[in-house]
Amino acid sequence: PPPPAETPQFEKDIHPLLKTYCWKCHGGEGLAADMDLRSLPLIRKGSKRGGVLEPGSAERSLLYQKLAAKEMPPGDALKPTDAHIATIKTWIDAGAPARYQGGPLGEDELPALTDGDRQWWAFRKPVRPAIPMIHNVDRVRTPIDAFLLARLEDKGLSFADEADKFTLVRRVTLDLTGLPPSIDEIDRFVNDSSPDAWERLVDRLLDSPHYGERWGRHWLDAAGYVDVIGTDNDAAIIELRDGIWKYRDYVVSALNSDMPYDRFLLEQLAGDELVDWRNAPQFTPEIKSLLTATGFLRQAADTTYAPELNTADIRHQVLYDTLQTFSTNVLGLTLHCAQCHSHKFDPLAQADYYKLLAIFAPAYNVQNWKQSKERFLPDVSPAEQQTIDRHNAEIDRQVGELNRQLSETRQLVKNILLKTRLDNLPEAIRSDALAAVETPADKRSDVQKYLADKFTAQLTIKAEEIAAALDDPTRQRLAQAEQQMASLHSTRQSYGKIQATWDVAPAPASYLYRRGGYETPGAAVEPGFPAILGFPAIPTEPSAPLSSAPLRLSLVGQTMTSGYRTALARWLVQPEHPLTARVIVNRIWQQYFGRGIVGTPDNFGRSGALPTHPELLDWLAIEFIRSGWRFKAFHRLILTSTAYRQASTGLREPPKSPGHDRPLDLISKPDDPAAAPLRRADESDPENLLLWRMPLRRLESEIIRDSLLAVSGRLDGRVGGPPVPVKPLPDGMVLVETQNLPAGTSPFCRSLYLVSRRNYQPTELSVFDQPIVAINCTRRTSAAVALQSLTMLNGQFATDQAEQFARRVIATAGADESRRIDLAFRLALSRPPTPAERQLSRELLLKQSLRKRALPDTSDEQAHDQALFHLCHMLLNTSEFLYVP
Repeated sequence: PPPPAETPQFEKDIHPLLKTYCWKCHGGEGLAADMDLRSLPLIRKGSKRGGVLEPGSAERSLLYQKLAAKEMPPGDALKPTDAHIATIKTWIDAGAPARYQGGPLGEDELPALTDGDRQWWAFRKPVRPAIPMIHNVDRVRTPIDAFLLARLEDKGLSFADEADKFTLVRRVTLDLTGLPPSIDEIDRFVNDSSPDAWERLVDRLLDSPHYGERWGRHWLDAAGYVDVIGTDNDAAIIELRDGIWKYRDYVVSALNSDMPYDRFLLEQLAGDELVDWRNAPQFTPEIKSLLTATGFLRQAADTTYAPELNTADIRHQVLYDTLQTFSTNVLGLTLHCAQCHSHKFDPLAQADYYKLLAIFAPAYNVQNWKQSKERFLPDVSPAEQQTIDRHNAEIDRQVGELNRQLSETRQLVKNILLKTRLDNLPEAIRSDALAAVETPADKRSDVQKYLADKFTAQLTIKAEEIAAALDDPTRQRLAQAEQQMASLHSTRQSYGKIQATWDVAPAPASYLYRRGGYETPGAAVEPGFPAILGFPAIPTEPSAPLSSAPLRLSLVGQTMTSGYRTALARWLVQPEHPLTARVIVNRIWQQYFGRGIVGTPDNFGRSGALPTHPELLDWLAIEFIRSGWRFKAFHRLILTSTAYRQASTGLREPPKSPGHDRPLDLISKPDDPAAAPLRRADESDPENLLLWRMPLRRLESEIIRDSLLAVSGRLDGRVGGPPVPVKPLPDGMVLVETQNLPAGTSPFCRSLYLVSRRNYQPTELSVFDQPIVAINCTRRTSAAVALQSLTMLNGQFATDQAEQFARRVIATAGADESRRIDLAFRLALSRPPTPAERQLSRELLLKQSLRKRALPDTSDEQAHDQALFHLCHMLLNTSEFLYVP
């Protein structure tokens, strides 16, 4: 006898069938009738019309009835086979067995916290430590110096000497604006002997509109900002996200206005929940700004604009990537490790991951999805949009009527001309010839092909022939109609796009996904926060007010807004929150000193780096909060410290006097007694983790390009606007577009305003380690490779800027060789040349002049000018030009 048939199991036999036939509408990409068929507990839950499964009786189960009657899936969708229907019937009749029966969160999904978990430094709230006592008090300008010196003195070390004024003005200008200082600013600072000269320089730079560009770039890195929508895997295909550049400009403006960080986070996470924009009669600048701010949550790569890629797995991945950007940027945690299981190193439960994910689910509802190219709001209110749409619809109606009249008139004339030509053909072939000409070429019979070849030219009526056949009254009437159409089109109104985030529907039910797969939903979870960070549930009211303006509109009554993201933002900026302030001050510190106090800015957990100065980090975090979360005050605190003003390259002899020649900056010789402290520091702290000198830092890719443009005099300093396109070439180069640019833009704009792609950046940026933005970038790395030198020596962009640099020097310094050398050094390196450099420059100019003079038809003046190009090009290729001193 045959062996008894094995009873079907849900996970093995039924789950794949429901996924194939039903999930499109019930669980994967839709939730029709509120019915989810991804797990047995959800099937038992039924739909909004009632139960669909009665274990033990397929005949009484609506699920089986609809499938057996071939009523589901509806329409032309693939219907289940008879064998598959029989399998489902057998399963139901057997009691619908399944391994997963539901229930609350398990211990693996929500493990209990231990005292050891709570004692990890990053999960304890920061406490303001006492400022340490030190011996070398004359080197202390701010408490920062005291904390650093306390560690240095324990090692028998101290700070390096203070850098000279030329170095300091170049350093701070590059750090705050991303541009080299102007000669006027150099002279103003170097010749200012007042005690507060440095502080006033810092304040001037913080007030510069370029400050927001420089520091906005740092935030945009961590936010994962790009101008493209998808994964950007084809150099030749650039799918732009319309209007996302407005978010970039929002960030720049917010930083320039010194918006407090707590407000900055609130607007980016929940700007749409702060005003009732749905019912606003018109969008004020404030409403537009708040909606634009939420572009922070629109940075994840999203290919769902393509119908074949608008699938459940890709939708979920967009949501996962959005949470990863948020967690690494704002929380400094590798929370994404908990998607599939509770974190292996940190006390972050898998349930914590899905609680946070549920906060973003109303805006990224995978079962009520907006495709990425449709995920925008008009920059006018819904009421204004309706008015504009009605106005344009009326224009379309009038234009359509005029078009109809024009077409009818022209068709009448065409028919008359065609009849005349047909009359010239033998009557027997007139209809056949006309049919052959009007039949598409790929559908003609052999006879029709013959007739078409013979008569197409004769029976084709051209537009100019129709125009010539019109009588004067008709011609005037048509001209008036065309003028009327043009006039109507000129009154057409339009609106732009805001790449905003908003709740597209009421908050959906959220589940923990077993093993991280959306196909296997487990226990339901409510929106909340990681338990280890305190306040695990969404609070109904904030426990502490924001330092900035409070909300002016209650969320009560806004049925389309969950308020979850507002609660998230307020939870983040509680003064006792252990991570928010620590993470952002660490990243600011990282930009100034090349490495954060925590060397892993996106990972404050156990697998990350320990802080080199934990007391200093806590003191900075508390001070940042006490100062009202103000960025500029925090910048001043760092910039006015002795630590920041140290020399970076050993023992440096100061210039003889401002504006005059100075000796070369040399690292002391090994046998020099003055080098003993330097050797001792290098031996005890070779990585300079204790900051016994200012670290030498390579400029980022954008700042190198911007500096080249600034030195050449070509930089377009306009702030904001649409991005300047880039174009890939077949040889792999990517260049900045120079033709057909958006209005008000220039190919010589700052690099921040070039189209930002994930993978294919302009060549002069990519060779200098422009990051590939798969998710986001919280710390840039720099490497020294041969291609960088080749690009600066032979690249067309660098060569062009060197030539323009030389012309600028000639136009300002005239023919005087000494003035040319001095000006070239001051423009490129922000300092005058040393005597040795001046002599070497003269020798270079002489050799190049002799070479150029030997060329035919080259005058002495031309030879001198061409020689200067080589000096300017050489200065742009120095390490000093490429590094923050």
